[in-house]
Amino acid sequence: MVKQVTERTRKKNRQAIYRKPRPQINEKEEEILRAATLELITKHGGHFVATGLRETTIKEIRVWIITVTLRYAAGFEGYVGDLLYDGEKFTFLTEQSAIDERVRQIAADPEGMRQWNEYRASTLRPRKT
Repeated sequence: MVKQVTERTRKKNRQAIYRKPRPQINEKEEEILRAATLELITKHGGHFVATGLRETTIKEIRVWIITVTLRYAAGFEGYVGDLLYDGEKFTFLTEQSAIDERVRQIAADPEGMRQWNEYRASTLRPRKT
């Protein structure tokens, strides 16, 4: 009986020690996402973030299509459009009017406003009376 209990305990301990391996991070993709986020922040606004990346070929030229997300500090976010990276420069694939409309819809979302108000209320200190 003692041996069975000890064996189960060892097995549990072993499972706790050995964690699942982390997913492989492609350094090239990570570098492109960082550069895209830097481009978005400096040239298009502080709340645009590069969140996804897919590689494709256009006329035998390797390019990357980057998903652009509008992300607020309170935690709510939404898809804005796509960015094309050809290895040298970034270009928006989505028209500016469509981006503006999506930004307006994300900003007007009642759930996002509720989250923002909760976030603001939690960071403000109570006023002294």
